[in-house]
Amino acid sequence: MFLAMITVAATTAGGIFTEYPVFVNPDTTVEAVVDRGPISELIVKCNGGTAIFSFSKIDHVFCTPAKGCFNTFPAAYQSTCGRK
Repeated sequence: MFLAMITVAATTAGGIFTEYPVFVNPDTTVEAVVDRGPISELIVKCNGGTAIFSFSKIDHVFCTPAKGCFNTFPAAYQSTCGRK
């Protein structure tokens, strides 16, 4: 589900849009995706709070504010939130 969401966000042309997958599936890790052209911002549930990741559609990496960039979402999530 998450990979399909990123694929749609990466291939959609046009203006900025926000998607809320948590409304469809309350157990999902990603609460919102904000498409900002070459970058998508992901609001992610962590234990005790949230984190904001950036996904580069050009470099195909997930970047976190403090931990750096990762090739996969699970690696970025594990480094930032400590599980998954």
